[in-house]
Formats: sequence, C-alpha cells, structure tokens
Amino acid sequence: MNAVTPLMPDIDFAHDDVPNLHELIDELRAHGPVVPVRYHGSPVWLIMDHGLLKGAFEDYVHFDATEGYKLIAEPSMGKTLQTMAGEEHRVSRALVNPLFMPVKVRSYVEALIEPIAHELCDRIEGQREVEFVSAFARPYPFLVITRLLGIPVEDEARFMEWAIKMIDFPWDPEGSVRAKEEFDAYMQAIIDDRRANPGDDFVSRLAHAEYEGQKLSDERILSFLGLLFPAGSDTTYKNGSSLFAELLGKPELCAMARGSDKDREAIVTEGLRWQPPTAFLPRMASADVDFGGVRIAKGDWTLFGITAANNDPAVFPDPRRFDPSRDNREILTFGRSTHFCLGMHVARRELETALRVVFERFPNIRLKPGQDVQHVGAVLRGVRHMIVQPYGEA
Repeated sequence: MNAVTPLMPDIDFAHDDVPNLHELIDELRAHGPVVPVRYHGSPVWLIMDHGLLKGAFEDYVHFDATEGYKLIAEPSMGKTLQTMAGEEHRVSRALVNPLFMPVKVRSYVEALIEPIAHELCDRIEGQREVEFVSAFARPYPFLVITRLLGIPVEDEARFMEWAIKMIDFPWDPEGSVRAKEEFDAYMQAIIDDRRANPGDDFVSRLAHAEYEGQKLSDERILSFLGLLFPAGSDTTYKNGSSLFAELLGKPELCAMARGSDKDREAIVTEGLRWQPPTAFLPRMASADVDFGGVRIAKGDWTLFGITAANNDPAVFPDPRRFDPSRDNREILTFGRSTHFCLGMHVARRELETALRVVFERFPNIRLKPGQDVQHVGAVLRGVRHMIVQPYGEA
C-alpha cells in the first residue's frame, strides 16, 4: 500500500474537518468504487460502493475487524466485542445481547430517556437564543448512559470527559489510556457493589448475566462499558446534532417531527442514512483480496465509507435530498452481520424521543437566521455549534 499515491493528497481524513465531505466523495467516485486516500498521513483504501461495503461487513475472511481493533481500540477500551472473534465473540455477545433487545430497551432505558430530555429543555426554557449542541445534543445521550449505569449526578461531568477521550486513541494515545484507567478505577467500585448487592440496574444485569454456564468477568464488564459509554453517547450526540440542524432549517420537516411516532421514526432513519455519525470506519484487511478493482493486501488499512455507501445513488436515488419517505432498509449505519451495533435500538429511541420532546416544548423552534451551520469530521461526523431560537423569530 505504501507505493500507492493517495488521491486528494492535501486532505487527511483523520484530521481535516472536510465540511464538503459529500462533494469530495462524489469526486472520488469518478476514480472507482475503491480508491486510495490519506488517513493519519498514510495511504489507505476507501470503500465507497454500497454493494462492496455490505459485502465487506459480512466478509470475516478478508475484513475481520479483530486485529485492527486490537491496535486502535483495545489499548484504551480493553478487550471488547470489537476485538473478539469466533466462539469468544459468540458467547460474549450472547451474554449482553438480551439487554439490548427492543423489549428490554423499553423496560429499563425509556423510563430514563424522556425525563432527561425534559430536564435539558427546562434549562433552555425562557431563553431567546441557545447554543443547541452544548445545551442539548451533546449532554443528552451522555446523561442517558450515566444514569443507566447509576453514576452519581455530581460525577457526570467527569464521565463526559473520559468518554470523549477514550475514543481518541489514534489521535492521543497517552491521554486515551489514562482516561480508561480512571474510568476503570471508578467503575470497579460500582461493579463490586452490584455483585454483592444486585439490583435491577444495568450494571447488576451485566454482573449477573449468564449464558451456557458462563458469566462476564470484571475485566469483560469494564471493557464492555468502556465501549458502550463513549461509542454510544458520542455517536448519538453527533447524529442528533446533524438531525436537528437539518430539520430546523426546513419548516416542512419540523411539521413532520411534530406529527406521529411513525413520522419521527422515519425522520430518524433518514437522518441515520443522510449523515451517519460514523462516516468512515477504519478496518484493517485480514487477508489478501482483489476487491473493487484494486489489490488489497493483508495488513492494509481500509476505510469503510459508510457515508459514501449510504449516499450511493445506485441504491438511494437523489441521495442528498433528505426524504423520510424513502426505502431505507439497506442503510449501513449500524454495520452488518454478527458485529452490527448492539446499541441500535437505544440510539433510535433516544433520537425519536428527543424530536418529540423538543418539538412539544418548543413547537416554533428554529435555527437563528444567517449562521453557517457545518457538518464536520470524516471519522465521527456531526455539528459542533448552532444557535437556535426556541420560540421562533426573536
């Protein structure tokens, strides 16, 4: 791969904001479905075609995630489901999978979600203008997870700092590992207590889960939480920020968001396609393969271009049009096959509830006119800053 010259060599998809990401993807498509680009200063293969990416997600011979994630995620998150394969992955996933099925999500997550949405709206109440990302989009999913885990309210700010830093390993290895150590030390005391005094909370359920006679060790619980907390909260906040930015600029979408639960479900699904929070997913090739017209060697890094595949015009006509009525059964936002995202149902419910509560509380909410709201990032993508007027025209 080192001999391959990346296209667009002045752009590094690991570091640059790329607000024009979709225009860049359109330009890259002209060179083929799989192209070399620059990532962390080195050439990697970007997979853009929907069919090819769907196949790559399901191909554990050539694109097994295990070895790559051991390098870029295990040091700061521990041995998670991402770094497991075969029987180890099957059993570990079976231990936690029941906690994330829709019926379980409704039983112990939804009771948390709506009060948190209202709590954040209470803080917005009465203000003529609010920076919406810091006031609502960012804290909302973080608070859901901290309260799901039974974290004292006074420690929630520390957890937000740890969560942001723990997924930062490729950019700040030392800071990311240090955050994981502090997170583990804090959570170990909670795990010890739940093992001795189990309740009906999420950590108790993990501590006492059993499958085929096996239980989760403390190390596995810590690693699972180390993945759940930053990955679940950060991606949901980024997608929520993108979703509200699009809706608040279009009155017809705001009207739809004030409609039925079915309408909001369609809006959320289209938002997950239109601007997925994980735009490019790093994955190391596990075997040599001829793929999409190029030769990818074992050990070569690839980027699974989820945003590109979700906007492949061959599958999603007129893909940059936000259309909640389109058929979105083929979106790849949550991956495919045995490693699909466990938190899918939680994320969807959080986003649907956020729409309902915000538009109930502020039916005339809109973006402050004249501002340039940008979606940024190629690995994790969202909106950093946007001013809203909760009561409409000031």
